Amino acid sequence: MPLFPAFVSLKGKKILVVGGGKVATRKVEKLLPFGGDITVVAPRVLKKLKKLAREGKIKLKRRRFLTGDLKNAFMVVVAVDDTDLQRKIFNLCQKRGILCNSVDSPDYCNFIFPALVVKGDLVVGINTGGKAPALSREIRKLIERSLPEGIETILETLYRERKRLPKGRERQRYLTRLAEELIKQKVERES
Repeated sequence: MPLFPAFVSLKGKKILVVGGGKVATRKVEKLLPFGGDITVVAPRVLKKLKKLAREGKIKLKRRRFLTGDLKNAFMVVVAVDDTDLQRKIFNLCQKRGILCNSVDSPDYCNFIFPALVVKGDLVVGINTGGKAPALSREIRKLIERSLPEGIETILETLYRERKRLPKGRERQRYLTRLAEELIKQKVERES
């Protein structure tokens, strides 16, 4: 069964990343722009994570995972190869109603970490239900190449216009026409 895509605010929410290797680092880098309060727990971590901690962008606990690390967590990303630990953390999260993603183990996930295209406030998430992450990555690259340069400015223009105009069908029709025109102009300039 396909997964329902939901975009949620992470601003100020506690996000726990268990693991300190390359995969954990990539997940942290993907999460950072979304404003979560990220804590990484791992006995050993890569230099990049240490640097992010020194810069105050994440919190770092250089030790093994403890059940208490889940306190007040909104989301957990388990980026370790230990399937027993993945299963343990997933079961603890399930009991507490916490979102949990065990990297490369769809059986221990209640959400999938999508491949992301991020251009300012424009965010596109792609997933294959955990069946083929490589396909998600390739589709992400295709979408990134397809988007016109400066799509963020189109978004901001439409946002300003949306705020300025009264709600209703006329506003909706106007914004749709404006979006079509602005995208068409960008694409024509790039050709």
